[in-house]
Amino acid sequence: MERQREAEFVDRLASWYADNMVEFPWRQSQNPYHALVGAVCTQQTQMSRAIETYSRWIEAFPTIADLADAPEEEVLRIWGRSGYPRRAIYLKRAAEVCCSEYGGVIPCDELELLSLPGVGPFTAGIVRCFGFGIQTLTVDTNVIRILGRVFHGDLQPVKETAIDEIRLIGETLLGLSEGEQFNAAVMDFGAAVCTSQPRCTECIFSTEQLCLAADRFLSGERAATVGESKPFSGSDRELRGKVLEVLRGQRDPVAIAKITVELRTDLDQDEERFEAILAGLEKDSLIWRSEQRAGLGTIDAGQ
Repeated sequence: MERQREAEFVDRLASWYADNMVEFPWRQSQNPYHALVGAVCTQQTQMSRAIETYSRWIEAFPTIADLADAPEEEVLRIWGRSGYPRRAIYLKRAAEVCCSEYGGVIPCDELELLSLPGVGPFTAGIVRCFGFGIQTLTVDTNVIRILGRVFHGDLQPVKETAIDEIRLIGETLLGLSEGEQFNAAVMDFGAAVCTSQPRCTECIFSTEQLCLAADRFLSGERAATVGESKPFSGSDRELRGKVLEVLRGQRDPVAIAKITVELRTDLDQDEERFEAILAGLEKDSLIWRSEQRAGLGTIDAGQ
């Protein structure tokens, strides 16, 4: 019975994907570098913004060698206001490792991929699946959400379903599917239909009790929130972004006093907070400081 449900899930998902497929450049190009950039751009980011960042990035750094050779400040300038700018630094450092240790190519071995700066299991899976065409499971929050709801009946699988259980059922379903298509379909279905508060009346799995969580949702139960998001306005994260914006606007080093003036309304003369923000950015290799000046990247790159 369970194997029949698994086969039915795969068939319905494939049918839905055939009618609702969305093409993303890093999926279609079968290029490991494109897959790496695409995976990093989509982390904690709306897809529309991720596509803009990806397109801008590939235009500026067409190959992994171009990225490895690029100055850090230019890498951060191209990343722009895409959020979580450490991702840009990780991408560059990963490119440097690939060029210095792997002959200028991205490795396909999972452990070697995971050794690259900023590469975790999901990113490694995306590179192996869409970059190399390897039959491998990619697990993001969308995949966890769908599989945990359909096969375990949990409303909020990110909190309630063991990741080992998700991987176990995911590997089984992958074996009944085409790898690239399955990974793309389940991620897209999660983003479009099986969202944090799902649209069960539109769901292809809610009939015939294929999804064990459907009746719970349809009876009025709601998924618990994963975590409370802190307000962005006025946060340190917003101020970090504003410091970087000031630096991106100048090709030469910027006097720290000038940054203070630019942020005077936000800081309200809180010098201790301003110092903490600058120190955090410096620690994350996003800025350098020397002789009351600052610039993008590390101090070695700045000098």
